[in-house]
Amino acid sequence: MGEAIGIRFDDDTLKKIDEISEDDDLDRSSAVRKLVNLGYSNHMKKKAIEQYRQGQITLSKAAHLAKMTLWEMEKALVESGYKSEYSVEDLKNEMKSLR
Repeated sequence: MGEAIGIRFDDDTLKKIDEISEDDDLDRSSAVRKLVNLGYSNHMKKKAIEQYRQGQITLSKAAHLAKMTLWEMEKALVESGYKSEYSVEDLKNEMKSLR
């Protein structure tokens, strides 16, 4: 299954883990694994959004990095407050050049 590691949590964090364990009908270890996976996914999404905003990666690469579809990444960008500099005028110009 994987390698076991030891980790210490303060009482407040343990209480939160136990609440999640009870709510989701999981043992502590499963709850911690679930939280780590959710945290990892959130971290990678934020990292991909930041790199895309800085022009370091393409939308496709950002979606791949965050393990999301292009549509999901576009939605995440909008939800994070991102506004594209691509205008309706840009689209019209591209449409003209395709004709």
